[in-house]
Amino acid sequence: MLLASYLVGWLLLTGAFTALARTLDTRQHPLRGPVRLVRGAVLFLTLLTLVGHELGWGDPLTATTWRLNTLRVVETLLWLAVIAAAVGIATHLATTRREGTQYHTRVPKLLLDIVRLILVLVGACFVVSGVWGYDPTGLLTALGVSSIVLGLALQNTLDNVMVGIAVLFERPFEVGDWITVGSITGEVVEMNWRSVRIRTRARDLVIVPNSVIGKETLVNMSRPTKAHAESHVIGFSYDDPPNKVKRVLMGVVRSTRGVLADPVPAIRTVNYAAYSIEYQVRFFIEDYQRQQEINDEFMTRVWYAAKRNHLNIPFPIQTSYEYHGELPKPPDQHKRTAAALASVPVFVPLEPAELDALSHECEQLDFGRGERVVNQGDPGDAMYVVLEGTAIVTITDGTGSEREVARLSRGEFFGEMALLTGDPRTANVTAVDDLSTLVVHKSALESMLHKRPGLAQEMAEIVESRRLGLKAVKDLQIAPPEKQAAVQHAAGELLGRVRRFFGL
Repeated sequence: MLLASYLVGWLLLTGAFTALARTLDTRQHPLRGPVRLVRGAVLFLTLLTLVGHELGWGDPLTATTWRLNTLRVVETLLWLAVIAAAVGIATHLATTRREGTQYHTRVPKLLLDIVRLILVLVGACFVVSGVWGYDPTGLLTALGVSSIVLGLALQNTLDNVMVGIAVLFERPFEVGDWITVGSITGEVVEMNWRSVRIRTRARDLVIVPNSVIGKETLVNMSRPTKAHAESHVIGFSYDDPPNKVKRVLMGVVRSTRGVLADPVPAIRTVNYAAYSIEYQVRFFIEDYQRQQEINDEFMTRVWYAAKRNHLNIPFPIQTSYEYHGELPKPPDQHKRTAAALASVPVFVPLEPAELDALSHECEQLDFGRGERVVNQGDPGDAMYVVLEGTAIVTITDGTGSEREVARLSRGEFFGEMALLTGDPRTANVTAVDDLSTLVVHKSALESMLHKRPGLAQEMAEIVESRRLGLKAVKDLQIAPPEKQAAVQHAAGELLGRVRRFFGL
């Protein structure tokens, strides 16, 4: 009858702990491991122990040696399971905190495992003493001596383990952080009790022992925040005004992809050097993995911006060459410019002399890959002719997303309405690759329109003819009457806007 009650009690308790374990598994609770240990081992060994004593296997006077030792083994396993479950519950309650639905351990798992192992070993000594009747002093002494011998034999390994515990406890970095240890810089991909694995920019895996990390100075580029400062020193000519240089550099910084707007970039004059005035550019990036890519884009755009704004980056040395032969004639840049202007329909009415004069007033600007030439909505008073490279035309909608509408290549142009009427830019234009453009400003065309007022009428008719699908004004002669009327009406309105813009 008593054996039956033991069995029923074991079944009920096992069912209750099974339900509890499933609930803890659903919540990912850290106590689910100790509870499963109680359900699986403690309850079953307790049942075997009670049944053994009920059958008389624990009586040294009546039980055989085999039965007595078997029961002692079961009792030893039972007490070890109880100690392991109790240690697990105690350490989890002492070191685990709850944040919302998540549980976080405040102490590294490696340290907890070592503490649990020590407590279980010490408990095992007392269990052996109580169940088998041995003196625990000898066991504890043997355990201590063995620990000393093992520690001397594994000194370097234990050094790595202890430093690893300190690193895991202090958490100076996490997996995914970019760190520098000595001469090694890379991303942390794994941390364990012996070493830290770092993947460098060359995609090599470097294994750094924890003992080395404990001795070297460690720099974490991802902490305390992801923002990381980059600093560049760039020299410009003494003839370039410092405030202008700073404005140009700040524009380059803000247009470089990957640079944070906050913290605010800073540009300072730091030195009057032998060949240049040196400026320090300091900005912050969030994605350290793209550090080299962002720096490359910034330094590349500095050159293009300097050329566009007529700033000089002086050479650090000067080399002189003496040549006694006949010098080659330089190409006539103005002829090339005039030829490019002649291909633009808006300038078809201009005489050769007028094209030549206009070519002297134009400006050539170069843009690097990815640089924005004009922004939608910005005021404009100039048009651009593509000399080399490709540009993409995009429109920004109400949601802030951009949609490509056209691509421009050599000989094509944009911005004629801004040149003639001063209208804001109706689209974004971005350099797909290195882009060279010819820029015609309002000031270059203004004197011609004042000298020849009829020129404005001809330009207005050309613009409206192209807008309505006619290749040239002469096509109006064969166009339907309604289209001719539409062109004349629209050209008249455009002419009025041109005259107001140029003060004609």
